[in-house]
Amino acid sequence: MFKKYDSTVYFVEDIHSAAKWYSDIVGVAVKYENEMYAYIEKGDLKIGFHPEDKKSSHGVAGQTTYWRVDFLRDSIELLKNKGAVLYRGPLCTSLNEHVCILIDPFGNSLGLISENA
Repeated sequence: MFKKYDSTVYFVEDIHSAAKWYSDIVGVAVKYENEMYAYIEKGDLKIGFHPEDKKSSHGVAGQTTYWRVDFLRDSIELLKNKGAVLYRGPLCTSLNEHVCILIDPFGNSLGLISENA
């Protein structure tokens, strides 16, 4: 029934700014399905950006997509320099992985996970 993870969609006030912010981090161009949906793609990674509305607003709503990174501290600093704010962690899990959650400049959670602190 379920084949594979497809994408994460962030509901944001300004899809153009949010898509550009993430495209700079990933190093790809922003694409548009239509004027209401921007997205970025790189390999198996796909992140979409849709205008927030009454049913889906921006913010930390109980889910976080985690990005696997080489070095947690370096990735935290890179994202903080681009306007993200550390929200939770960093901490070491019982699986000996290092994790944290940041809030992007658009109010959404962004998790990082690494074998290296």
